[in-house]
Amino acid sequence: MKYLYVLFGLNLCWIANTKAQGFAKTEFKDSTGTVLRYAILKPASIKPDTKYPLVVSLHGSGGRGNQNWQGNCAANIALGKPERRQKYPCYIIAPTVGRNERWSGAPLTALIELVKSLPKEHPVDRARIYVTGQSMGGAGTYAAIIKEPDLFAAAALVCGRGQTELAKQIVHLPIWIFHGEKDSVVPTRCSREMVEALKKAGGKPIYTEYPNVRHNSWTRAYGDDGLWAWLFAQKRQFAEKNKSTVH
Repeated sequence: MKYLYVLFGLNLCWIANTKAQGFAKTEFKDSTGTVLRYAILKPASIKPDTKYPLVVSLHGSGGRGNQNWQGNCAANIALGKPERRQKYPCYIIAPTVGRNERWSGAPLTALIELVKSLPKEHPVDRARIYVTGQSMGGAGTYAAIIKEPDLFAAAALVCGRGQTELAKQIVHLPIWIFHGEKDSVVPTRCSREMVEALKKAGGKPIYTEYPNVRHNSWTRAYGDDGLWAWLFAQKRQFAEKNKSTVH
């Protein structure tokens, strides 16, 4: 337990000392009245008649209730760096939940509705919508792709818990899973078992396990340019066929 408190404190320090430039804070109210706060980062330069990928970035439990929405997930920081913004122009949204909420129930429903609404307001490529998250956000990523398996083009999950019994619903998705070998917060077996469940169901997930790394495997994962190159290379198939489901 002492280790968890230390880890939580270190995570907050990391968040507080990290800056994500260019994000604008706003909020979205879904059809049921649920309000979801989020930060959005637009491409540095938006060209006429061009559509851009959208990356949905979900924070972990340490980011709940934090006012630094744009710094709540390491993916925002890594992808928001000037060199990556130039290399991978895209929209990034960094939503946040309250201190006692998780990426499930009403917040998840609002998030999905928000994602579906963004192509109406911005030049977002419906065939290149991605989702990623760390820890609780990794679990939220699993929840999002299971809830809407035809909305996303790919998913990257870092030290998250998934429902192995539902793996067959997402076998068609390109998925990359990351975990630290010595993670004592979310056991490594959570990712190993999900990988096996996906493979057993016919999926082809990529799995990276970092030796001697604890819970902060997101530092290695999101710092790897190979992840971003892979992610942005994915494109949802049959986009036109499914277009009516992505409003």
